[in-house]
Amino acid sequence: MSKVNTTLIGLVLAGGQSRRMGQDKALMRYKGRTLIDNASLLLQSASCDKVLISRNAPGFLNDRIEDAGPLSGVHAVLDALSQSDNHNGNPCELLVLPVDMPQMTPELLRILVSRGREAEKACYVEKRFLPFYLPVTQDTKALLANYLVEQSKRRVVGFLEILNAVSLKEGDLKKIARKDESDNKKRLANMSNEDGVEWLNVNTPGDWPHEK
Repeated sequence: MSKVNTTLIGLVLAGGQSRRMGQDKALMRYKGRTLIDNASLLLQSASCDKVLISRNAPGFLNDRIEDAGPLSGVHAVLDALSQSDNHNGNPCELLVLPVDMPQMTPELLRILVSRGREAEKACYVEKRFLPFYLPVTQDTKALLANYLVEQSKRRVVGFLEILNAVSLKEGDLKKIARKDESDNKKRLANMSNEDGVEWLNVNTPGDWPHEK
């Protein structure tokens, strides 16, 4: 899928209840920003045309299907897009990022988008599942609603498998970056300063990353 005439929408998943953290982690600060703002900035830096926030609070995109996990936020944005006059007839894509991955990098997010566009399929990293890229078709909302409601399933990877999504191996990500960004060593180095830190999920106080 070409970016021409296509809207890339960043979706921050911030609807969790943060029970293990003991406070609303979406509003906790990392490097001076709330995790919501940090995730939004990451998506903007990954070239998203706009960013939406899935969060069950006034002023945000609220779940239409209760207790459906991360995919309930994806369903909510698909439902909103299907009812939007501005969206009708205009192709769009989603780049979905949880709020609790503060050390994710725009470079990795761009790889998901570029590889997904090449294959014209959803794209994720094997054994990680989030974040992921999702091209929106006429059938996407119905497939997801069926998965969540009729089948009562919740696993992100299960839905991605239904879509026959592209699965990238984590060990290949820097090889892909070298191929895509061979003329830009700085962006390659910025994928992460330490192996694996971009995948950190902050679910408990002990998970909180040390700020440098």
